[in-house]
Amino acid sequence: MKRQTFFMVFALVLVSGEAVLAQNNTLRGKVRSPNGVTINNAIVELRIGGGAMIGQTVTRNDGDFAFSSLSGGEYEVAVTIAGYEPTVQMARFNQSDRMGFTEVINIEVLISPKKDLVLAPPGTSYAQEVPKPARAAYAKAIGLLREGKSDDGVAALREAIANFNEYFDAHYLLGKELFRTGKDAEALEELERARQINDRQDAVYYMFGLVMMKQGKFAVAEFAFREATRLNVNNVWSRFYHGQALIELAIRNSDQRQRDTDLSAAEKELDLAWERSERRLAEVYLQRARIHERRGQKEAAAVDLESYLKAVPEAKNAATIRAAIVKLRSANKSPE
Repeated sequence: MKRQTFFMVFALVLVSGEAVLAQNNTLRGKVRSPNGVTINNAIVELRIGGGAMIGQTVTRNDGDFAFSSLSGGEYEVAVTIAGYEPTVQMARFNQSDRMGFTEVINIEVLISPKKDLVLAPPGTSYAQEVPKPARAAYAKAIGLLREGKSDDGVAALREAIANFNEYFDAHYLLGKELFRTGKDAEALEELERARQINDRQDAVYYMFGLVMMKQGKFAVAEFAFREATRLNVNNVWSRFYHGQALIELAIRNSDQRQRDTDLSAAEKELDLAWERSERRLAEVYLQRARIHERRGQKEAAAVDLESYLKAVPEAKNAATIRAAIVKLRSANKSPE
C-alpha cells in the first residue's frame, strides 16, 4: 500500500496488564533540560513499587505529560529520550485512598544531555503559526479531555480545526480521542488529515499501526510500524508492536520460508525493544514465547513465560500463563 494512504495519531498512554486500584488522583509533570528548555517527544513511564510499569506516554510540544486515575502511594517516573541520560524521579500521593480524597501532584523532571554528544534542538521537527482562536480552542480541549469530558473535548477540537483547518495537533489529538472511544472510521479520517499536513513524525505511523492491529489488518500494521521505526529508531513501543505484527503475519502465512523470515525479523525487533526499554518491557517475554512455540521450542517458550511472571508477579492473566507453561512442558516430554 502506498505511503500516502496512511493516517496518524499518537497513543497518549499505553497501559500494561498490571492494575493499580483505580482512584481519581492525577500526576502531572514537565520535562526540561538543565537550561530550562522543555523537552518534547520524551518517553515517560509510570512505575509502581518494584519497578512494574503501569503506563507510558510522551511529552507534548510544551514538555508536559500526565497520568490519571491513580491510587495513593509512591510512584517512579522514568524519562528517556535519545541523546539524554535516562532519569527517574519519585512522586507520592499523601492522601489515603480510604479517605476518598482526590489529589493532584505536579512535578518537574530535569534530564541532562549525554556527555560528548552534539544534540539537535529538542522538540518536534514541525511547527506551525496557529491563529489565537484555534490555539485557545485546542487548549480548552486538552483541559476537557484531562477531566474525562470526551464529547466536550471533541467539540473543542473541532472548533480549533474550524478556526484553522491546517492545525496538525488538533487533527492529531482528535483522531486519537476518536480512536480511544471506538470511532475508528472517523479517527482514520482525522489521522489522514494530520498525515497530509505532516508525514514526517513517527507517531503518524505508530497509531495507524495500532488501528490496523485492532482491525486485524496485520500486513498494513506491519508496514506502519516499520515506517514508525524508520522515522524514530528509539521508539520502544513501535519496535515492540512491529515485532508483534510480524508474529501475526507468520502465524497466518502458509509459506514456511516466509514464516521463518517473519519470525526472525520479529525476534530482532523484540530484542531492540527490550534493550531500548533498558530491559524493563516485560511484555517482550510473552511475544518471544510465541516465537519459540511456533518454532517448536517449547521449553524456551515456557522459560520466557516464567520470566514474564517473575517480572510481573501480579499479572491478571497469571493463572492462564501458568497453565500454558504446564501444557508446554507436558507436550515437550519424551514418550516413555
